[in-house]
Amino acid sequence: MTPDQMFCFRPIPGYADYQSPIQGLYLCGSGTHPGGGVMGVPGKNCARVVVRDARRSRLLRRD
Repeated sequence: MTPDQMFCFRPIPGYADYQSPIQGLYLCGSGTHPGGGVMGVPGKNCARVVVRDARRSRLLRRD
């Protein structure tokens, strides 16, 4: 793996937070951080982001 494929650069710079430019579409495959060598972790991390976003949107709707 080269430096341009690591950490905040997976899958491309700007999309390393598991969110895509399309609202409600999340990236959770082996192309996301931490990559394909760590089984299941990209999906787990993405699920955390989805839950966090759902909680935020629910709190915003209550106001």
